[in-house]
Amino acid sequence: MSILKEEIHSSMQGLCDNVLELENVRFAGLISNFGNLYVGGFKDGVTPYENDEVRRSMYMKFALESNFRRDFDDSFGAFKYSTIQREKVSILTINICNYLLLVFAEPDVDLHALAGRIQSMIDENESDDHKKQNLD
Repeated sequence: MSILKEEIHSSMQGLCDNVLELENVRFAGLISNFGNLYVGGFKDGVTPYENDEVRRSMYMKFALESNFRRDFDDSFGAFKYSTIQREKVSILTINICNYLLLVFAEPDVDLHALAGRIQSMIDENESDDHKKQNLD
């Protein structure tokens, strides 16, 4: 892995780790356009509701849905995030460059507030990365 890819991987894993530290978050992972989990995972002690095979299929479906949303970027502007409220889990997807940050949280969480907190983390992470580039 190149040094740049290692830095990006480390930065994105750090973002997922920070999201996992938030109260009521069960999972945070960065999903590629092809539905592959790039970094992230479940919070320690959390048991997934689905097995590995079902999760891989689910990641692919979230990636496809995100790609379809881009069809409307010219009309509505860029996709920022979406929320899904289910009985057992709340789901948040946030667009980050060519990836999708997928977050599962407890069902009673305020998803819009959570999205705001995570977006602040992303903005701070991008700011830190920009500062590092200017120092090199």
